[in-house]
Amino acid sequence: MPGKRSARPVTDARLTRERIVDIALGLLGTSGPDGLSMRALADALGTAPMSLYRHVRSKDDLLSAIVAQALEGLDFDLPARGAWTDRVAAWMHSLRNHLRRSPKVVSILMQHGHYAPALLRATNTLLGILRAAGFEGRDAARACREIMWSTLGFVSAEIRGPTFSPSFYVQALRALDRGDGQPLRSEDVAEVAAHMPYLLTRDLDEVFSAIVRHLLAGLAAELAETTARVRPVGRRGGRAR
Repeated sequence: MPGKRSARPVTDARLTRERIVDIALGLLGTSGPDGLSMRALADALGTAPMSLYRHVRSKDDLLSAIVAQALEGLDFDLPARGAWTDRVAAWMHSLRNHLRRSPKVVSILMQHGHYAPALLRATNTLLGILRAAGFEGRDAARACREIMWSTLGFVSAEIRGPTFSPSFYVQALRALDRGDGQPLRSEDVAEVAAHMPYLLTRDLDEVFSAIVRHLLAGLAAELAETTARVRPVGRRGGRAR
């Protein structure tokens, strides 16, 4: 006998790509990327797995649709004017804030590399800011990648759990004190022990703001150096007007 389905069969008229993606997003939130299979999705919809392929070509196509829908509302609150560093900083903070609201989607984005239209538009905006600031060609593309990957990497790390959380250091030092076979000597962790009062606290917003500030300061310094190197100089050493 055929296995019992978890819900009433959905008629073809109700089984649309949009509904499939909506239910898939729900499964993603409860089971994570590993728990999202075509069979599990079909069970949740009360249909057969083969019925899904009338609306999505493959699981890869489904993942692309999920990412696209989750990021469709991606909006950047950027200053219309001002220093390019301020505009890029706002871009980075806006992207981080939006991605943190869709943590499971970030996992798909990082693991499978699906590039949603909204994220492509965001990249276009970023490149426009960089080009207007004076970055050109390869330098603009590299700066864009530094900014994009720094933001995506940070969000990926923070949503996966307490990476190097205070408990990480506490447990490591306690194991060393107990002599639990750790291949460490006290001098190997002397600096960690000395900084424990500060390692026991962690403000992710502060850390991200510092990353943004330091990255953009470095890019600004590099841009200034490049501009000075290519700027025409008058015959008598004066700057060309």
